[in-house]
Amino acid sequence: MEDYILDFTTNLAILHRQFQRDMNQILEADQVPINITEFYLLVLVSEASPINQRMAARTLAVDEGLMTRMVRHLVHLSLLVKTDDPAERRNKQLALTTKGKQLVTRAIEVLHHWWQHVTPNDAPVDFQTLTEQLQQLSVQVLNFDHPFDDL
Repeated sequence: MEDYILDFTTNLAILHRQFQRDMNQILEADQVPINITEFYLLVLVSEASPINQRMAARTLAVDEGLMTRMVRHLVHLSLLVKTDDPAERRNKQLALTTKGKQLVTRAIEVLHHWWQHVTPNDAPVDFQTLTEQLQQLSVQVLNFDHPFDDL
C-alpha cells in the first residue's frame, strides 16, 4: 500500500532541507550576514508588512526567544525596523527598511534561479496549482493549535 502522505511529507522535507542548505551557501558566498531562517522572516515581513512579531514567530514556527534574537540582529543590520504595535504596546510590529527590501529582492532572484535549476525539464511543474494547494494546507496548519489532541 502506498502512503502518499508519508511520501509527500518526505519529499517536502527533502526540498526544504536542500533549499536551506543551498541558500545558506549562497548567502555566505554573497557575504550576506543572515541565515535562512532570518531570510524567511524578511520574506514574510515583505509579504505581510507590517507584521506583528508574535505572529511572525508563530507563522515561522520559532519560539519567541529566537524571534527576538533574529529581530535584534536584523535591526542591527538595518534590514528591519521594529515599532510598537498600536493594538498591543507590549508587542512589536516589523517592517523592512529600504536595505531590507533590496536584500529580499536579490534573494528572491536567487530563489527563482535555484528553482529553475532543480525543476526537471521533462516533467514541468505547475507551480501555480501547487502553490494554491500548499497555501490551503499552510492556513490549515496555522489554525490547528493542538496537533496531538486527537491522535
